[in-house]
Amino acid sequence: MPLGEYLAVLRRRGWIIPLVVIAATVSAYGVARLQSPVYRSTIRLEVTGRFDYGAQLTAERQLSPLAQRILTTEVASEVDRRLRLDLGAPALLARVHVAPIVENMQIEVDADDVDPARAEAIAREFARVYEEQHAARELGQPVAERTVISTLDQPTPAVLVWPQARSLVAGACGLGLLLGVLLVFALDYLDDTLTTAADVERHLGLACIALIPRAPARPAGLAESPLQAPLAAARRSQ
Repeated sequence: MPLGEYLAVLRRRGWIIPLVVIAATVSAYGVARLQSPVYRSTIRLEVTGRFDYGAQLTAERQLSPLAQRILTTEVASEVDRRLRLDLGAPALLARVHVAPIVENMQIEVDADDVDPARAEAIAREFARVYEEQHAARELGQPVAERTVISTLDQPTPAVLVWPQARSLVAGACGLGLLLGVLLVFALDYLDDTLTTAADVERHLGLACIALIPRAPARPAGLAESPLQAPLAAARRSQ
């Protein structure tokens, strides 16, 4: 299809595109408003010890298992008991995420909750409980071989992570624009009405040699021409 025909389609049906964009944007904003807000607080644990080069490589390999030990029922149950959340270990673990940071020998703990203050409290308590439990397990090890885990800093102020209304609306706007363009060309493809001489030539493969213009409407009160009067009388007599 030549570029001119694409532009012609957009001129005929382009009004559909803004309607689809507006509908998608309003829908995304409505969905964002109906979602429960989720806040996230982050705290970091530092892993230290008296490592030589070989021990450093070993510690790096062990960092991921150390991080995953935070997500245990034992830790979650103790946090739930101390904070008196009455959520249960499974529900509490679903709100916590951990990630090892190998280059810094740190463990990042994220806590999500609908209450920003409680998200900070959960992050802080998970770090504290795990630090205590790990220290208790290391007591039987020689001092030179111990791995020390300590809280690096206070938890960060909780920030809203869901819903991100601006991102949702921007994404819906772009998607609505794409769907609007596709809908315009789909409707034009399904429309088999012949409206121009070019349509006739394209669909029938015949050259258009003449056009019959649309007869203009007769203004009210204008007298009929001599040729129109007999025709009108004939119609009335039938």
